[in-house]
Amino acid sequence: MNISILLRHSGVWESEINYERYKSDGILVGEDISFMNLVSTIAAELNIDESRKNIEIRYIVEGNSSPMNIRTDMGVRFYVEVKKREIRFGMYLLCIDTIDKDVVDIENFDVSIGSIVCVEGAEQDTLALNLV
Repeated sequence: MNISILLRHSGVWESEINYERYKSDGILVGEDISFMNLVSTIAAELNIDESRKNIEIRYIVEGNSSPMNIRTDMGVRFYVEVKKREIRFGMYLLCIDTIDKDVVDIENFDVSIGSIVCVEGAEQDTLALNLV
């Protein structure tokens, strides 16, 4: 079963629960999507360069004083369960923010030539896959 997700992006947080001046897009995902695949799907839809930007994903639950963050596979599974129970399309939309990665966060990236120099090593596997 696919889940329809409304995205709000390119906006600003005016307060803890008020995301303003945003643009809207939408994606369809399978209910068993992983966190990394959700991030990649969002990045592809919004043309975000994951090698240069970190993506933050949040949604607002009525009655909650702060947005819920999605940071892991468990966070995605919880979100999908909430979305499956809600029949209104516009409920629990995702607010997408990007943060520039620091050069120190992008190990093995040569700023002078703008490319990855070397990607290897067990300790950096996740980073290496994100960079590639």
